[in-house]
Amino acid sequence: MTVGGSNRRAVARTVAAVMAVAVLAVACGTDGSPPVDAATDGTRVPDDHGLSEATLTRVVASTVGIDGVACGRLASGSGFALTERLIVTAAHVIVGIDDIRVHTVDGREVSAIPVAFDPVADLAILDVADADLPPLPLTDSAPSGSTGVVIGWEAGPNPDPKPYGVDRSVTVRIEAVGTEERVERPAWLVAADIDVGDSGAALVDRTGEVIGVAFATSTQGTGVGYAVRSSAIENLLAAGLDANLTIPPC
Repeated sequence: MTVGGSNRRAVARTVAAVMAVAVLAVACGTDGSPPVDAATDGTRVPDDHGLSEATLTRVVASTVGIDGVACGRLASGSGFALTERLIVTAAHVIVGIDDIRVHTVDGREVSAIPVAFDPVADLAILDVADADLPPLPLTDSAPSGSTGVVIGWEAGPNPDPKPYGVDRSVTVRIEAVGTEERVERPAWLVAADIDVGDSGAALVDRTGEVIGVAFATSTQGTGVGYAVRSSAIENLLAAGLDANLTIPPC
């Protein structure tokens, strides 16, 4: 974030619960993610993610791009493999899309069926038959100061790994996806350069485990991102999957 250290600390002291202010055209880009007002408490975007080459290769192979037409425009975001055929992404990425397309690093473009949708946590699970992707394990542990990689699809033909640093756990007050209902969302506040197409991207720690899923950035500047915690994915799975799920319109 591009504010001075004293301003950064002042904002952090005054924010007891992080406040969302609007639905975005920038944050994670054209994917409809919400900007959030807050600052990291002095945590800087790290120079390196710290993953080994072998771990990063596995994470890249698990990462997918997601897009489709929603209300006359192209909506896009990122996701990752939870199992060989189940993909996790942000719920707001797929709102209004009738034909969800998934792009893999080996050049395939396949259709996906939504089987779980949580507007409060901003999470969705897609079923991709014969996806055969390497799954990533989950963890809800991310100590302040720990680092890793956020790996989103963005605008290019391949995933784009970027380092993040965990600042702290926060509770975001925000509108539920597709509604005006105000909800509270447990999240990680991280120092990271979240960019266009990163909504739904996995935040992966140095051991190769997913700590959360990117859903927003701060409106106050670059270098501050938010990820819903991985425990919310486990809760969504526990609620059960439904192949006849109806996704909210735009």
